[in-house]
Amino acid sequence: MPRPYCRGCHLPQNACLCAAVHRQPCPLPVVVLQHPSEARHAKSTVPLLQLGLSGLRIEVAETMAPPPGNWWLLYPGGNAVDLDDGGPGPDVPVAGLIVLDGTWRKSRRLLHLNPWLQHLPRLSFSRAPAGRYTIRKGPGGQALSTLESLAHVLDRLSPGFDPAPLHRLLEARVAQFRSYQACQGDEH
Repeated sequence: MPRPYCRGCHLPQNACLCAAVHRQPCPLPVVVLQHPSEARHAKSTVPLLQLGLSGLRIEVAETMAPPPGNWWLLYPGGNAVDLDDGGPGPDVPVAGLIVLDGTWRKSRRLLHLNPWLQHLPRLSFSRAPAGRYTIRKGPGGQALSTLESLAHVLDRLSPGFDPAPLHRLLEARVAQFRSYQACQGDEH
């Protein structure tokens, strides 16, 4: 018999996060291009973003067609505008944001397979808060999850945006994983 899933958060009922969800509108158009293998990863934060932000568009693919309009790419690089060091300024509005979701290796692959991304202006940041997604590490042991990165950027670009509900949702998910790991440790 298949295990029951919550209709609200689409997680197994014993892992329901509905009590931690405080949905808010995404303050600008955002497309997350998610590597297909990341979409199957239990520790992906994109499902949490979908719970916490309305209007978010997710594309699970290695390639996608460029969306119409003036988009920026959230990705570091020599020509990236640092949001924590003045940002793009009011005369250069960010009409929409494309975020690559996957490991660094997979995000570089997405960048390579979608050459049009290389022509977009880039945003990055240098002074984001410390990562709280401690159940998954990046290169060097410290990296931000997609949720944390997007929360930081939206906070910088949209003065009325509150990143705290996304952080609380992430903390609830981390607590679930820690609890599960503790139970697994007790069984061995």
